[in-house]
Amino acid sequence: MHRDAVYIALDLGDAARAMTHALSCLDLARACADGPLQVKAHVALALVQAESYDDLGADEQFRIADQLARECRDDRGVALIAVNTSHYELERGNYAGAAAQLLGLLRSDYLRGLILPAPGSLLTTFHINFVVGAAETLLAGGVPFAEQRALVRQLRISAAFLRRMDAARGQDTSPLEASALLDALTRAALWEGDIKAACRLADEHVRLAGQADVPLLYGRALLDRSGVQRHTGDLEAAIHDAEQAVAQFQAAGNGLWESRAHEALAEAYASAGRFEAAFQTQRAVTRGVERLFRDYHQQRALVGQIAQQAREAEVRAQALAQAALRDPLTGAPNRTQAMQVMAERHRQASGGEASAIALMDLDHFKRVNDTYGHLAGDSVLIEVIRLLTAELRPQDLLARLGGEEFVVIFAETTLSEAARRCEQLRQVLRRATWESAAPGLSITGSFGLAALDARRSVTAALQAADSAMYAAKASGRNAVCVEPELLLEGA
Repeated sequence: MHRDAVYIALDLGDAARAMTHALSCLDLARACADGPLQVKAHVALALVQAESYDDLGADEQFRIADQLARECRDDRGVALIAVNTSHYELERGNYAGAAAQLLGLLRSDYLRGLILPAPGSLLTTFHINFVVGAAETLLAGGVPFAEQRALVRQLRISAAFLRRMDAARGQDTSPLEASALLDALTRAALWEGDIKAACRLADEHVRLAGQADVPLLYGRALLDRSGVQRHTGDLEAAIHDAEQAVAQFQAAGNGLWESRAHEALAEAYASAGRFEAAFQTQRAVTRGVERLFRDYHQQRALVGQIAQQAREAEVRAQALAQAALRDPLTGAPNRTQAMQVMAERHRQASGGEASAIALMDLDHFKRVNDTYGHLAGDSVLIEVIRLLTAELRPQDLLARLGGEEFVVIFAETTLSEAARRCEQLRQVLRRATWESAAPGLSITGSFGLAALDARRSVTAALQAADSAMYAAKASGRNAVCVEPELLLEGA
């Protein structure tokens, strides 16, 4: 939803709101740890930065997105990046670059990403962008012959696709979709030399955009029609539409398109021999570019602040996530993390990698708190974690479940080996010196051991370990007991 909001805000010319949604989109995608979602989020952020005149920032976001997409073998993501990069090039007037980007996608191993089922039509956007880029490139001339053949061939294919789309266009087609479609078909008609069709399509484009009541959309339609009129030699009509486009872009508060409309208007004035008006209009372009330059630096500063806030929020989120898995007193993993690790070990047990779990309870710990105080009891718990963790392998886990109860997870360990290691842990507790906590204090623990394998659930394994731990306590405490039924199986 945030990603959709980015595109809507951009279409409405609201770059600030688009940025807010783009950063929210990226935060959520990172939280999901989903590669393809992160690719889409970086693309959305790139388009917002491009709209804010930050080409360097946009290039960096496209680069990050492309690297992520290729690392996670996301064909759809690579195609999405190519199509959106081409849009970015079109917005900058680099028509040849946009067409080359899309031709590169057609020749790559990621072509299937264009036609994978997904919400929205990436394929339609591909054809629209290709028609605009290729038609303008060919109209400008100077294309090498070898590349010209490829451009012409794909341009005809894409134009035919869009004409079918236009024929099937109904009342439910959004003004934005219809506008992009008509703009591309107008350019294709100009390239083909069908002036009558180009004029008809341009008029339809202006009519639909006017009904949408979106100044930015209406201004672009007027500017496109002005270009068609200059092409046909109807300079007064071209001037009128360009003047109207300037007004619409001013109403939309879009300085970039306002400058472009002023440039088109200056060219139309000059072509009509109205050189004084052309000069004054060109001066307006210069002033507009100066404003854009100031806006760019202000926007860069704003984006930098927002990006820093996003990084700080991400660090805080990671810290909170880690804190949620730790016991606040001892710093050891807590019950939540222990359950996650046991669930993962249980899944691995399905492949034959059985593990073992031991529940451990400190013997007569209530007496420690009652006799020496809770501060001494806390000190004991912290030292227990330190002592036992030092005896474990990196792949094992000691967690505090609550109070004086702990769980030890022995990764990929047989029950007999786990029993031997529990005995070592028991001896460590018994032999440790606890004078620093309280003079004359001694600590022991009772261990109950059970297998964590594919034959039963994690809950059942914990219940078996719990029964074994109570058997250890019943035997006099300071002991290690293994679940009885497995001892009988091994006898």
